[in-house]
Amino acid sequence: MGKLIQFPTGEELKQKQTRTIIEDIVDESIGLAQHLLDVLDDEVNSVDVNWLEGFNMRDEMYPESRDAFVIVNMIYAMFLRYSEIPHELHKDLDVLYVNIKRLSDATTRNEIHFEPEVDLDGDDDDIT
Repeated sequence: MGKLIQFPTGEELKQKQTRTIIEDIVDESIGLAQHLLDVLDDEVNSVDVNWLEGFNMRDEMYPESRDAFVIVNMIYAMFLRYSEIPHELHKDLDVLYVNIKRLSDATTRNEIHFEPEVDLDGDDDDIT
């Protein structure tokens, strides 16, 4: 991260001032990422969609909760990247971006064929 300059005076901020600003940005980024996850959780719980019955973003026993944990940390890392504060997840996010773009492009070209894990037709081959 480069030098921080006080606006509008143009004075270079000292290390202690810089550290305080960075700590504030980090704290606000954590709070905002958590708030956005709370909003998402509230919205999901407020819709009447039968297949989301029992959806639980709070209990780590459920895979959707582990996904939510990853997502909130990705949001946090995104805010830090915008603020030019390095985060360990940035490289992983770059790789994930490339992979998602590749999947998106392949889907657009109909190169990915969805094979559901459950029998959506109800045609159960079980003859018992």
